[in-house]
Amino acid sequence: MKRMKLLVCGLVFLFTGVLCFGILSETLAEYKDYPVPKECMDQVRKEGSKLNLYDWAEWWPEKIFKDFSKEFGVEITRDHYSSSNEMITKLKLNPKAPYDVIDGTGPTDFIRLKKLGLLQKINHDWIPNVNAYLIDSIKNLEFDPGYQYSVSDSIYFTNYVFNKKFVDPNDPNIDSWKILFEDEKYAGKITMINSHMDSTGAALKYLGYSYNSDNEEELMKAKEVLFRQKPRVLAYDSWPKRLLLEEEVWISHMWSGDSYFLHQEDKNLMGALPREGTYMGAGLNLIPIGSTHPATAHLWLNYLFRTEVYALLLNTIAYTPIHKAALPLLSKEMLKWPGVQVSEEYIKKCEFIDPKAISGKGLELRMKIWEDLKK
Repeated sequence: MKRMKLLVCGLVFLFTGVLCFGILSETLAEYKDYPVPKECMDQVRKEGSKLNLYDWAEWWPEKIFKDFSKEFGVEITRDHYSSSNEMITKLKLNPKAPYDVIDGTGPTDFIRLKKLGLLQKINHDWIPNVNAYLIDSIKNLEFDPGYQYSVSDSIYFTNYVFNKKFVDPNDPNIDSWKILFEDEKYAGKITMINSHMDSTGAALKYLGYSYNSDNEEELMKAKEVLFRQKPRVLAYDSWPKRLLLEEEVWISHMWSGDSYFLHQEDKNLMGALPREGTYMGAGLNLIPIGSTHPATAHLWLNYLFRTEVYALLLNTIAYTPIHKAALPLLSKEMLKWPGVQVSEEYIKKCEFIDPKAISGKGLELRMKIWEDLKK
């Protein structure tokens, strides 16, 4: 709990306007690339200069993958997952699946994969850029102190996107979970994240409870909310891009960076953070036990923390930056997006995942709610 308080304190300074520049104090003039040691590069060549990534489709900029391949002569093969459950199920069924890096996971995925023994430890000697530029508070996240098994690339929130052609930006509920759980005029035009954690968590926050609650009475009230909402939900979809762009839906529960990504394709799509608070997570990169190119995986992680590469990534995904030197290269438009820079007051309303929500009674109740809801 003490580590969590220290983390939130650090993030408060990161997220608040003027102080954000104070924390990310290194200038671009002070930035330099820290290449991986010769030992790592020698091992990369022995591994055959290949990298197998398991990630979300159409998420990170293609330039990152192409430039890495061109510079290091590494052939990248990518496989995509459409939901966290799909990814974890695949690795549970085949723990030795030859993926070298899993990109784009969150704390919930991490806790489950770690508990299953499916992750390798990170060799810190092989990721000098990460060691130099990852802000200190993120090096000791509650679920992975000392970043032993994960490399965080950003902080993010669950929020929702709305189409201002059909949803009034001045609606008094535009910044409230009420717009998803109460408003009848958007019936049939809503999607929710296809996850027992995220959708149940949203209902809990709407009711004023903890996202991580394992209280049966509170979870049953959240279940009632989800069942009342169900007739108004067109789909439970973790990536409703087509539905939004084709205007089949007008409001979608999603992650803060996804809403910005879609805004780049259609300026009518706007993001909103619910005033009641929401889930706060960290974008994680993991090396699974089935990796056949672990040195190349470390080369990849180190490459991501080059300042210019990191800035390209964050300008695309619009998550909150956690790199000490990248801020001057970040888009001013992106920095204004809901969920990129957030006030101290709002941070206090948000929650990282707590293991009690994904184990024991908390998990059992959530799974039963989800099973009943999806019938």
